[in-house]
Amino acid sequence: MDMPFGVVQDMPGVSEEDYRMVEKHLGPNRPPGLVAHVAGPTSEGWRVVNIWEDETAFRRFQSERLMRAAGLAAEEEGFPAHLAARFRVLTVDGAEMPFR
Repeated sequence: MDMPFGVVQDMPGVSEEDYRMVEKHLGPNRPPGLVAHVAGPTSEGWRVVNIWEDETAFRRFQSERLMRAAGLAAEEEGFPAHLAARFRVLTVDGAEMPFR
């Protein structure tokens, strides 16, 4: 059985405006497998916390939608794509998430 998979992305230097540029290109549809999404400012930039049904769902979203959205935001709106490439990720899975 696949376990829930959590991803915390700390993006130094990314602002809410930057985040919204990428979010706009993700589209309105909730990605398959996304259980929860929280995003907000930190003292260093922007943080995104997502809980996925499993790691496969996250990796699919990352490769099929997130990378494309960041690229479109950079190309069409001037999103500083190098900032997105600098994020630090902490992943958590299994027993650390007792909601299942």
